[in-house]
Amino acid sequence: MLEARRGTSMRAAGDRLSMTSAWSAATDARPTRLGITVGKRMARRSIDRALVKRIVREAFRHVAPTLDRAAAGAGVAVDVSVRLKAPLGEPGSPMRPPLAVLRRTLRDDADQLLHALIGRLGTIDAHA
Repeated sequence: MLEARRGTSMRAAGDRLSMTSAWSAATDARPTRLGITVGKRMARRSIDRALVKRIVREAFRHVAPTLDRAAAGAGVAVDVSVRLKAPLGEPGSPMRPPLAVLRRTLRDDADQLLHALIGRLGTIDAHA
């Protein structure tokens, strides 16, 4: 888990995912790093944990160039940690939505969190 002061970090949460990001002054250009945590308490089956990670990685891949440009524009290096915060439930249980709905919810959460980070990076004063 990332730890940083409020001025150099951001926390955000969606329905199923939460994100912590931290940045520091960049001495050289490095791509944004991503970490994903999916605990067994939230997703019992390994295929469910792999599904969540795959969806988050794909969302990150789509915004990585924009995220890297925003970080470079702000003069910072960014680390992002995404965590599954709500249990998926067991397949067939009434608590678990159909697979297509679950995939869409996870992707929407990931997209929303990453776009919020891009917006936040746009407000950072590189010379402060």
